[in-house]
Amino acid sequence: MNSDSIDYIKLTEEKENKKKLIVPTKTYDFASNIEFDTNENNEINIENKISKNTIHLLTYNFFCRPPPINTNKSDYKDQRLNDFVELLPKFDIICFQELFTTLNDRKHKMIREGAKAGLKYYLSSKVPSFLSRCVVDGGLLILSRYEIVEHDSYDYYINVLGDSVCNKGILYAKIKINNKYLFLFNTHLQASYLDDPQTKINCSIQVRTSQTEELINYVYNKILTTPRDEINNGCILIAGDFNIDAHDNKFAKAKYVIPKYNFSEYEIFKQKINKLGMAIDIMEKKYNGHEYTFGNNEKEEYDHTLTAKAEINIRQTLDYIWEIIPDFNLDIYKQGLISFNKNYSHDDKNYKNQKIKVLYDTCQVEKFLVKNRPYQQLSDHFGVSVELNSPYYRSLNNSINEDIDIPLKES
Repeated sequence: MNSDSIDYIKLTEEKENKKKLIVPTKTYDFASNIEFDTNENNEINIENKISKNTIHLLTYNFFCRPPPINTNKSDYKDQRLNDFVELLPKFDIICFQELFTTLNDRKHKMIREGAKAGLKYYLSSKVPSFLSRCVVDGGLLILSRYEIVEHDSYDYYINVLGDSVCNKGILYAKIKINNKYLFLFNTHLQASYLDDPQTKINCSIQVRTSQTEELINYVYNKILTTPRDEINNGCILIAGDFNIDAHDNKFAKAKYVIPKYNFSEYEIFKQKINKLGMAIDIMEKKYNGHEYTFGNNEKEEYDHTLTAKAEINIRQTLDYIWEIIPDFNLDIYKQGLISFNKNYSHDDKNYKNQKIKVLYDTCQVEKFLVKNRPYQQLSDHFGVSVELNSPYYRSLNNSINEDIDIPLKES
């Protein structure tokens, strides 16, 4: 693995930051001392949270583009970031998109503040070399309260239009949670820009389709080279901004001609990703449909500052968390690693009870609305969150070294 391909660091947790924080869950009024919708469940003890069985995961396009890019004169990037870091203790794992490093240190500040909140492990998109065709990194970042024991990255073959300067791709983290593993993929696919002419819209769709194939192949190869007991006892999630709308959007159709297929782009994506086994759109599982995550500007308290004029009230769902449940009876997995890891019990009943489970009913769209600010929400996107349950796993042969905390070595 190329050590230059990913920034990695393990940051120590400062003792003075081990304290209880009250985290509001709906509208945040940062200009006053008023707390909204708080209760006992909103108390987060940073010192003890690592031992809990429930893991709160978020994917969020933070809309923090590099300078001098702005929408409507100002994106209030620094102020929005300062507001968001107050909410970091609410989550255990965060997948960011559009948090770029070029000509600014905002991503590094998020990493530092994450460490103070107990999210002391991170993975970041690589910085392009001087010889690269890209001048901006991929904007991806993973923060984790739990140890990242393996990591990798992948760069998409091509990006076009406004995305052509970005090194978009995938971040992969294998995260150890109570002696089981979360296999997490964070990605951001090619965007379509609605103020572009039809030919460019067609081009962006074609590139996004190609990136979809690359994403699926990348996930497949990770599954294929991972012992099946780790997969069966763990959880595979793909999160991010896919720029694929789950709705038959009339606004978008008025802007450009959607290519004529038998299925929508979302349905085509779903068919493709199901080649990995069973792909579960967690938001769809929860709501039996999709809530909007972008361009939802109808209500006065929703964003009217960060969203470009061409995208006001477009009302799309672009942000997802997918769970992948591989079907090892499929021929595509016949050559995969099948031996059991010696650290795991072969007791099938114990095996099923201890695996990482997605708590579908906990999925929600995180609007991150704010008051007393020149903006109404912390990004032009809404985030998507879900909770996982991971009971502590103890092998029957007790061969696991439980409390060893070894930083990941560069290779």
